[in-house]
Order: sequence, then C-alpha cells, then structure tokens
Amino acid sequence: MAFQELREQFTNATIDCSDGTLTEFHRDEVRTYSIEEILKRWNGVPNITLTIERRIDLPPTEER
Repeated sequence: MAFQELREQFTNATIDCSDGTLTEFHRDEVRTYSIEEILKRWNGVPNITLTIERRIDLPPTEER
C-alpha cells in the first residue's frame, strides 16, 4: 500500500515552557521555534502520531 508521510523533526532540542519555545542546538548554530506555531501547522490534521524522545549515549563497558 502506498502512503505519504509528512513530518517535522527537531533534533538536539530543548523545550522551554516558560516562553513557549523549542530550541535546537547544533555545532554551528542555534535555532529557536515557537511551539505554538509548530502545533498550529498540525491543527485539525487527523490521525497524527506525536513522539517526544530523548537519546542518552551509554558509557562503554570496561575492557578486560
């Protein structure tokens, strides 16, 4: 079955509820977005999936 996927992805980001922003931190730049504007783009869109996840690198096990 064919399908179309629409996605917005933000990486290495921090949510700040006090000012309603989502900020991405990258090596050469910092980008800040309005959470309200992000949500407005998806307002009324049926059947969405919303995922918020955090990745933490684990330290390697000690070598013998």
